[in-house]
Amino acid sequence: MREELRKTGSIQQLAYIRQVEYLEGPAKNLRAYQVKNGNLMFTVQADKCLDIAEVSYKGVNISFLSKNGLSSGEYSRTYGYSNKSVMGGMMFTCGNDNVGPGNMERNLPVHGSLRFTPASHTSSDCFFDKDGKYRMVIKGEMEPDGLFEGHIRLRRTIETEYGRGVIVITDQFRNEGYVDEPFMLLYHCNFSYPFLDPCCELKIDSDKVVLREEMEKQTMLPYEIMEDPVDGGVEQVFFHQACGDENGVVTTSIYNPKLGIKARIRYNKSQLPRLIQWKSMVSGDYALGIEPANCLVFGRGYEEEKGTLVYLKPGETREIRLELEFE
Repeated sequence: MREELRKTGSIQQLAYIRQVEYLEGPAKNLRAYQVKNGNLMFTVQADKCLDIAEVSYKGVNISFLSKNGLSSGEYSRTYGYSNKSVMGGMMFTCGNDNVGPGNMERNLPVHGSLRFTPASHTSSDCFFDKDGKYRMVIKGEMEPDGLFEGHIRLRRTIETEYGRGVIVITDQFRNEGYVDEPFMLLYHCNFSYPFLDPCCELKIDSDKVVLREEMEKQTMLPYEIMEDPVDGGVEQVFFHQACGDENGVVTTSIYNPKLGIKARIRYNKSQLPRLIQWKSMVSGDYALGIEPANCLVFGRGYEEEKGTLVYLKPGETREIRLELEFE
């Protein structure tokens, strides 16, 4: 990079982190970080769990935004029990209290409370490391719980390195309370147009794939094929029994041959044993979701009934690592 700097005035021509605040619409008062890493640009929402909103690569939009577009945590909380609270984005964090439909009686929002929890103790830094690589790092922590509720703290670090189209998310969840606490977790990663198109090739190495509504049998539906949008169409949700490498690392990829851009998601199966695929070939809601998780998407009551609800013990810590790569 130092040779490239000879051709610039400021390093910000190539890479930066900038703090921004939005002034109007559903995003009003949303604080965020804008990150530029050469060909890769993305936005991290300081007021929404440090989730990743918009992503573009070589000027091409990669991520999905719902009809309300960028929206603040305040806006999302107002509609927390309906899909109007779900803006999408490149990646939003579902949990810890719920993943799936909301339950107002139990105070469980759609896809949980984490996704609109503001970050505290936030920081950002850009620096050359000892190997001469230029690194950009954002950190913060989230505590979504309240009075007479649990106390799970999330510490999140987001890193990217100049010249590599990779975003690394490292999460550390710790039960700071005194009783076992429910720990539902799903990383909702969402791709859309113009990156997502019928020419795209999806690769998920799975031993078994079932449709959400027909979990007892292998599906014959073309989960790996992206079609043209359908007016009034319906979404499809698939559950994958994903295969990992010798270290348990699962890699999924989406390739657009017309644009020459490939996106990958990597995670460890030991940390996130479930993989859900959301395929929405619906006009106006055209999206592909790849969702590593430790639960399914039927809500907390389902996991409790089946005896599959994951808990964190008092003082227990879980670390999760997720990589998004674009090339």
